Amino acid sequence: MGAIPYSPQSPLDVLLHKLFDYAGMFPPAERSFDQALRESASFPTTLSRPWMVGSDLVLDTQHAKKLATENLLARGFTTPPVLCVLATEDMPQVKETLEALAAKPSHARLGALEIKVTPDSIASTISAYAALTTSLGALMAIEPDLSGDNWRETLSSAVATIARARAAVALKCRCSGPTGVGPDRLAAAIVEVCDTGIAFKVTGGLHHPIVEPDRYPFPTGFLNVAAALMIRRALGKTVPESFLLELLCNRSIRDIRLEKGLGFGSLFIDHAQLIQAKNQSHFSIGSCSLHEPDADLTRLVPKPA
Repeated sequence: MGAIPYSPQSPLDVLLHKLFDYAGMFPPAERSFDQALRESASFPTTLSRPWMVGSDLVLDTQHAKKLATENLLARGFTTPPVLCVLATEDMPQVKETLEALAAKPSHARLGALEIKVTPDSIASTISAYAALTTSLGALMAIEPDLSGDNWRETLSSAVATIARARAAVALKCRCSGPTGVGPDRLAAAIVEVCDTGIAFKVTGGLHHPIVEPDRYPFPTGFLNVAAALMIRRALGKTVPESFLLELLCNRSIRDIRLEKGLGFGSLFIDHAQLIQAKNQSHFSIGSCSLHEPDADLTRLVPKPA
């Protein structure tokens, strides 16, 4: 099958454009470093929708530093890959890694630095990294733990701190693992980020477009999340949290209307509103696989004539 041509006039393509950050080294894919590099380099020719790729690789600090020494042309990359780097080591080691990448822009470009925080460390973490990420033109994605009983307070406090930052900072939500949140908390996070206009990153268990219990054990899908975020961005507080929750749990591709705009239930935004919502601020989804989203969309969405 030939590649599906990208069309900025297609609402689906607008939603998918640079949506995914490829995290192939992480569960459940758990690719080796070499495998992840080769797979990422192949996306322009192996994906039917290669424009879905936002960041080419999500790497821990150790592997990001290693990448600065790699011959990426020999790995199949034709341009420097865009990276999301996870702050998995102490701050001096993380900064050393980012500086090593910055010294070799022909090797790779930092798209985002992702950092886990506690309520007490959010402000100091943003302050510590802001100058460096700003100088590199990169986003800082802050991940609080929203799995506790006081999650709404934690969420609101984190979003307020991010909104005050004098740097490009996003809220990051994790949807799988021990600190993963379900659709209810994700809906609340969408309300918070839309109401403050900040950037948003989600990860974990979001490599399928909708909820399909007979196929996959995941409580929401990436198309559900993207649609919920764009509709709330476009229509604001007229979209209640309960509506977002219903959309996040949607089980039918037919219920997401993608003709001349984007709709679900009684709500609809036209193409211009969708473009404006998309461009409002950064939004991406970390996924261990891009071939699975690509295959699901091919199965569920008819190929354009």
